[in-house]
Amino acid sequence: MKYYFAPMEGITNYIYRNSHHCLYKGIDQYYMPFIAPHHHHHLKTRETSDIYPAHNQDINVVPQILSNNADDVIYTLKQLNELGYQEVNINLGCPSPTVTKKHKGSAMLDDLDNLDDYLKAIFQAQLPIKISIKTRIGYQDTSCLEALIKLYNKYPIDKLIVHPRTGIQMYKGTVDLAAFDAFYQHSTIPLVYNGDLKCIADIKSIEEHYPQLEGIMIGRGLIARPYLIDEYVTGNQETLDHFKKFHDQLESGLIETLKHEKDVLFKLKELWAHMHVMFNDSKKPLKHIRKAQNLEDYHKALDEMLDCGINYSDEF
Repeated sequence: MKYYFAPMEGITNYIYRNSHHCLYKGIDQYYMPFIAPHHHHHLKTRETSDIYPAHNQDINVVPQILSNNADDVIYTLKQLNELGYQEVNINLGCPSPTVTKKHKGSAMLDDLDNLDDYLKAIFQAQLPIKISIKTRIGYQDTSCLEALIKLYNKYPIDKLIVHPRTGIQMYKGTVDLAAFDAFYQHSTIPLVYNGDLKCIADIKSIEEHYPQLEGIMIGRGLIARPYLIDEYVTGNQETLDHFKKFHDQLESGLIETLKHEKDVLFKLKELWAHMHVMFNDSKKPLKHIRKAQNLEDYHKALDEMLDCGINYSDEF
């Protein structure tokens, strides 16, 4: 079984990936936050910085593309291949309304004829690069689930990463394991499970139910508990000292790359919106972290959070 770190826009950039890879074991590939190519074919400075090979040395990373235009995808695939990337992921799963209102991400699952034309054009380009796909089980519902699986089976997709919710569900409600069963039974593509994996018990449950999976992808669960896969594969529990090393390396990287203290604070606060669950009785220190106006105040709140101790249980 392989373990993949899912991308999260605004959080899992190269600073985060390098810090995590340095301190934690078990991740086979880190997937990058998506690149959104435009017709002018110029990437944003943030996107260029994130995919720059020198920023991703000694890490197995996979760029991700979000676009509904096959020509733009093909052009970007060529750029990434020239940079040395051997696999690129196409995002057909993003449920964000800012994405789907442009008929991108999971919204593309609402028109399978158009999706078929899109994938046909991309694969007919026959570029020397592996293409994986991240998908939902439908956009509005699962009425076209069987047709969607058949559509994917037509193409030489390297692996298919399935989050078993519809696009309009976002991250609400429970995952639809019956829909994932259909992929597991009928997909001819190596399959990766993604969705609602928050603790070791969740990972074990999926592996027991789907022993022939290519792998498991975790996003929010790993951001909340960065040690999750490390503990699962090594058996070593996280310690406060080890977590502090990860935090300090990450903070140092943010300070080096961001111009203003307020930007560093914003990024750290984004992380703590997820990470607070790994600490006992974290409500009060989380409130103080959110109220911090400078790094001095932030570090006082951080010490308060660390004093709460790590919550090793599977309960949130």
